[in-house]
Amino acid sequence: MTFALVLLTFFALLHLPPLRRLPALTTAADRAAVASGLFFIGAGLLHFLSPARFEAMIPPQLPAPHFLVLLSGVFEVAGGVGMLLRRTRPLAALGLIALLLAILPANIHEAMANSASHVLPLPDWYFWLRIPFQGVYLAWVAWAGGLSRAIGRARLAAHG
Repeated sequence: MTFALVLLTFFALLHLPPLRRLPALTTAADRAAVASGLFFIGAGLLHFLSPARFEAMIPPQLPAPHFLVLLSGVFEVAGGVGMLLRRTRPLAALGLIALLLAILPANIHEAMANSASHVLPLPDWYFWLRIPFQGVYLAWVAWAGGLSRAIGRARLAAHG
């Protein structure tokens, strides 16, 4: 939920008149893509700046938590950079959707930990509320990445 506020703040700031006139920010989907790009770059960098905080979220059944945290950080940064460029948005969106699905078990584990491993100083209910927000992030990335438009173009090309 805190992450949703960060994403929405980026999105709102990109709607300011001087920014929305930039060629890369002409549509709401462009601004959503850039906001998600900045969001994921920032989130990915946090994996390198505070890996121990994220390692605590990894379910104990998974091996090499430090490696998994760094790997997910690399994918978040790469996906974020991909969302900044129109040409790479659909592929970046697919990658980020796969990543969001892959980290869902960590978010569930964190919610079930009952504050044993919470990496953020927030109440337990917050961690349960984060789980449905994964769906919001999935939908946001799909829309911002132009996946419905990309699928439509592929269908036209296949039948056309």
